[in-house]
Amino acid sequence: MLDVGCGDGDLSRFVAALVGPNGEVVAIDQSEPALAKAQSHEANAGKAPIDYRAADLSGALSGLGKFDAIIGRRVLMYLPDAAETLARLHELAKPGAVLAFQEHARADLPSGLGDLPIHRQIYDWVWSTVAAEGGDVKLGLCLAELMRDHGLIIQQACSEAILLQPYEPSFIPTLARLMLPRMIQQGVVGADEIEPDHLAERIEDERRTIGGTIAWDLAFLIAARNDTSA
Repeated sequence: MLDVGCGDGDLSRFVAALVGPNGEVVAIDQSEPALAKAQSHEANAGKAPIDYRAADLSGALSGLGKFDAIIGRRVLMYLPDAAETLARLHELAKPGAVLAFQEHARADLPSGLGDLPIHRQIYDWVWSTVAAEGGDVKLGLCLAELMRDHGLIIQQACSEAILLQPYEPSFIPTLARLMLPRMIQQGVVGADEIEPDHLAERIEDERRTIGGTIAWDLAFLIAARNDTSA
């Protein structure tokens, strides 16, 4: 199995348990620090060994071999040409192999039982930053068609909402703080506009006012199979 854009290896370790000790996971990423962090985790008995390798997904992917499954999470949307990368990944797929990717897309969110001006402002800032950095903010909505264009046979296409529940802590303040330097760098927001010291309180007040569940974002999973005659 090939894990594309593995980052710190969280997904790689998960699928290694699914593959089992008789299989192998090759995990690639262009970030050396992320790979170093991934490699710092000890191997667990009963899981497939993981071979972490440095690779630039926007360039040639040679010497990796052929795979029964190729997976990726939130990676294609950040590449300069997702279609070109997908074509190169298709070449690494064995006949009948599964290719599955989870990607996001900007939507008319967040949504809840009432108005969410603070949540919506942060949502817009986050997605505007991704767009300013060259990310494809609509890829999740185009992915199934893109995979079909490459001759892949869609097996599953679904979307999952990322929910903020009133009985759970919100991750939005942390997300805003982590992305603030990127927002400022891209000119999306000024440091004085976001007020990080008071953000958590304002978000909690807004959640408490409207109550109920908030639909924050959408993640799209498209799983396809390579033509067995390929």
